[in-house]
Amino acid sequence: MMTWAVVVAGGAGTRFGRPKQLADLRGRRVVDRSIDAMRPHVDGVVVVGDAEVGTADGLGVDDVVAGGQSRSASVRAGLAAVPSDASHVLVHDAARPLVPAEVVQRVLTALVGGAVAVVPVVPVTDTLRSVDGATVDRSRLVAVQTPQGFRLDALLAAHVAGAEATDDAAVIEQAGHVVVHVDGDPINQKITVPHDLVVADALMGMSAPDGQGATP
Repeated sequence: MMTWAVVVAGGAGTRFGRPKQLADLRGRRVVDRSIDAMRPHVDGVVVVGDAEVGTADGLGVDDVVAGGQSRSASVRAGLAAVPSDASHVLVHDAARPLVPAEVVQRVLTALVGGAVAVVPVVPVTDTLRSVDGATVDRSRLVAVQTPQGFRLDALLAAHVAGAEATDDAAVIEQAGHVVVHVDGDPINQKITVPHDLVVADALMGMSAPDGQGATP
């Protein structure tokens, strides 16, 4: 199968205080590390971001396109740049620069096996309570990561209606498709606030398995 990656690198980084995808992580920008984590596994890469992110040549990717007013709109812009002869797509948040190669491979393996939509997940470890004060059974919950993998035609069709969601698994579920779960990894954390960058730096200081996106 021919698989492309769409790396979503837009956003002002309101909670981070500046665009987190442009923050330095051990001498390289967060977005650059996220691109590097995707490139070995796919046939092409599209980055969604503004001029500050860089050019296709500068980033070593196939295309850079401007994002939209929402995450879903930005993903649609990225999908429009994926060649029509591609069969599958991985959608990855640029704010997850530490994704291990093993997680990407699990998503791809599930797609090869015939899944329409695949997301990596990790167990929820904190005790959770709802806003009305009731304790939530965490054994029934998982936290979703990226990259999320999809059959390209199915994801394009799901986005046609202009659905809005916090991730593409929700968009494709609205279209009636089943989303398959594979194991994620706790190291595959999303950088949202400045403290997360400190944690990412510390994780990179630990011994990392071969091929992991976090390798300095």
